[in-house]
Amino acid sequence: MNYTTERISFDVPKNGGYNYRFNECVEQIAQLIDCYFDTKIDYVERINSLVDQEVVDAMRRQEKENELENINGGSK
Repeated sequence: MNYTTERISFDVPKNGGYNYRFNECVEQIAQLIDCYFDTKIDYVERINSLVDQEVVDAMRRQEKENELENINGGSK
């Protein structure tokens, strides 16, 4: 089966504060869902919560990996 696709792109901010980048990410995810399912998401609180949980979990994992790498002065 041949699927019809449409190329999309997003401008990803590389500077700006955490809140600005976070809100842009949430908004872009909502727009992506709208594109896929022909919807109009106005209330992004659940997307906001999901992104927050994922970012926090990723930061915790990274922190734990950094701690493990720094055991005994970083020697392996």
